Order: sequence, then structure tokens, then C-alpha cells
Amino acid sequence: MNATITLPVWIFIILLSAFILVVIRVVIFPLWASFWNVRSRHIVDEINPLLQLNLSPFTLTRRRVLADRLASDEIVEEGVKEIAQQRGVPVDKLQRETWRIAWDIVPGFNPYFYFRIGYRLARSTLRSLYRVRINFADEGSMARVSDQAAVVFIINHRSNIDYVVANFLTAKRTMLSFGVGEWSRMWPIQPLMRMAGGYFVRRDSGDPLYRLLIKRYVQLATTARVPHAIFLEGQLSPDGRVGEPRLGLLSYVTERFNPDTSADLVFIPVAINYDRIAEDKNMIRYSSHEFRKMGRSYVARKAIGFGIHLIQELILRRRVYGYACAAFGGPISFGEWTRQRDIDWPGLSRIQRFEQIEFLGSELIGNISNLMPATPVPLLCRIWINDPQLVLSEEAMRCRFQALHAILEQSNCHVVLVKDSIDDTFDHALTLVTSRKMILRNADGNYKANQNLVALLYYYANSLSQFYEDSL
Repeated sequence: MNATITLPVWIFIILLSAFILVVIRVVIFPLWASFWNVRSRHIVDEINPLLQLNLSPFTLTRRRVLADRLASDEIVEEGVKEIAQQRGVPVDKLQRETWRIAWDIVPGFNPYFYFRIGYRLARSTLRSLYRVRINFADEGSMARVSDQAAVVFIINHRSNIDYVVANFLTAKRTMLSFGVGEWSRMWPIQPLMRMAGGYFVRRDSGDPLYRLLIKRYVQLATTARVPHAIFLEGQLSPDGRVGEPRLGLLSYVTERFNPDTSADLVFIPVAINYDRIAEDKNMIRYSSHEFRKMGRSYVARKAIGFGIHLIQELILRRRVYGYACAAFGGPISFGEWTRQRDIDWPGLSRIQRFEQIEFLGSELIGNISNLMPATPVPLLCRIWINDPQLVLSEEAMRCRFQALHAILEQSNCHVVLVKDSIDDTFDHALTLVTSRKMILRNADGNYKANQNLVALLYYYANSLSQFYEDSL
């Protein structure tokens, strides 16, 4: 019994590794899960009564259960049989792929992370970079949105930080679920996005099985009244304008709507604008296709560089990115929208339904365009929109800035003013654009556009082009 056993080193390493894995799986993981579960239950009990739109039980379902529910959904199973027949493969084999895709799509929402850690991270990030402002076209109508409705926030897409802005500004009212693009499929962004309620969307995927699963997940979440955020353009704006709507997710959330049996579907348009966008130079330098070809290593390098810059700003709190503003429009009831047009939605064919979705998408994009807030920098950049060769004195610039501001006021555009002063707003914008060398000052004290950065001037100016007749 006291004999010594001698083992080769390689066997000892295998046994030790197996022991560590067992301890992690049997002891550490359950303790970690229990830790989060207890805190999540406490935070739900604390936060839910304070929210305008309460957390849906669907949102609180564990990720594995959600994946199982999605993969075994009756509609999904019928679709899998059809796809298996088309591909000439066994249904069992396709069902394994179905579960793998479902597991890849569904979020792993963690209330404690969202309302405590995530909210504080979002607040610290935004306040270190921006002075954040919010505007409501009709705050009273927002307050009257029913907790029994399925609410979808329809947002323009200016920057990847839109996710942070939207979640931060709505955290007192609800939890937002949102579709996340492939750019975030890297550690640690991916698990953070999942815990924040993000589900992963492969844009332009031609796989019918994947499209079936993402559509059905969105429909299940909508039926369960999980508040959504949809970036209707489907991609970051390449030129600063509000782009054309991409109707995939919008068609998914409306496809199974029935005014007699479904919860009302309510759309809330949101327009976001910035003095400075972290991705601006990449947006004017590369097309979306070219950017994807840069690969994950390029995205990772940029993310690390931005992270280092963000840490500096967290320490210094200079808010060098200026202002960020989100404007919330009035809610649009989809049930009322169909009634006003005398549309029998369940009775429409697929083609007829999509034609109506095109009208709805155009209307929502139009609402977002009209809601677009004017932060100081885009307003100043409008001065050079028609003539990038202009050379102006500071006083002449100030006069043109005031004239452009007057047009926005006539158009009922919300203008972010610094200290409620148009002069202070001009000074703020001029400081930002000269610090980035978008505008250069001559030896005689006059200002002109930096010809190497004219595209950047246009990129910001175009965000307000809908309020002016002359735009590029």
C-alpha cells in the first residue's frame, strides 16, 4: 500500500490536465453560474418594477434552452425537412447543423451585467468621449407605450458605438435586444455582446438554413415582446447620409403579425448624430466589401488602438469627441398603420406583404431623416458643402454658421447648442475641426478646407443634407 508508483512525465501531465479540467467543469463553472444566477435574480426583482417595458421571460431564458427551443421549433423543423430534401442529405445531419447555427445566433442575456456592469461601462465610455444629449419629439407619447406591446426601436447606423448609445439612453425604460454584425465576432467583444442581449446576424448570408433560423428567432422574440433595436440601414453609413432601408429584419418582425391575436407592434424611430465618429476615416477610405477583406486582424488592431485611446480619455475626461445626440420620434403602431391603409395583413401574399414593407421602410427612414439632430461639427462642415475652395475670415464663417442654423430651426431640426449660445456652439465646432486639421488657418488669419480631408468634411455635412436643398 505504501509502494511508490513512478509515472512518465507525459502521463503525469495528461492526468494533471484532466484533473484541472474536471475541477473547472464540476466545481468552478457551477459556482460561477450560481454566482451570476443569484445576482441576476436579485437585479430582476429590483429593476423590473422600475422599467417602463418589463423584462420578458423569453429574455431571461438560458442560452442553451433558447437554442434548443429555436432548433426544435415546429416551423424550423418543417423548413429543415424541405432544405434537407433540396440538398439530398439526411434530416438528422441537418438537424445537428441547425442546433449549431441556433447556438451561434441566440444571446446569453445577463441582467446583472446589463443593468450594472454594462450600464456603468457604457456611461463611462460615453462620458469620457462625448457630451451626450437626448431629445424627444413627444416624450408624453413615449411614456404611453404599453408594456403589452412588442416595441421595436428603428435606428440609423452612424457608428459601432450606436449600440452603446442606444442601450445607455434606454436602460431606464427597458432592456434592448439587437442584431450584431460579424465585426464583433472576437474575444472579448462577442461574449460581452451576448450578455448585453445581442443576437448575431450574418449580413448577406445566402444559406437558406441560416436565414430560416435568424428569421424564426426574431419572430419568437417579437412574439414574446422582447424590445428590439434594428439598424434599418443594415450597415454603417458610407457617406454620412441616412441610407436606403434594408428590409430583412423588418419583414421578419412583421411577417406573422395578426391584429386580432398578436400584441400590438410599435416602432419608435431614433436618429443619432455625432461631432466625431471613431470609424470616420475608414468609412470614407474603404467600401464595406473592402473593409471585410481587411480581415479580423485589422479590426483587432484598430479595436486595441481605440481601447488604448479610450483609456486615456477615461483618465483625462477631455471629451475630445464633442457632442453625441439621440432624437426619439413618436411611436408608430403597426396595427394602426395597417388599419389606416385598410390592409388585411394576414390575408396578403408574401409578395404583397413585402411591397407594403417597402412602404413602411421608406416611411421609417424618412422619419429618421427628419429627426436627425444637428451637432455642432456637421453644421459647421456645411459651410464648404458647395465650394471646398472657400477661404473665409472667422467672422464670415460665424455669419454663415448662423444662417445655416436658422435654416435648421425653420425645418424643426433639433440643434445641439453649447450653453444655449450659437456663438459658443460655433467656437466649439471650430476648435474640433481645426484640432483635426479638417479646417486650416492661413497666415493671414483666414480659414480654408484641408483639401486632403474634403471627403471627411462632406461625410459630416451630409448627415444634415435632408434639411438643405444643396447637398453632395
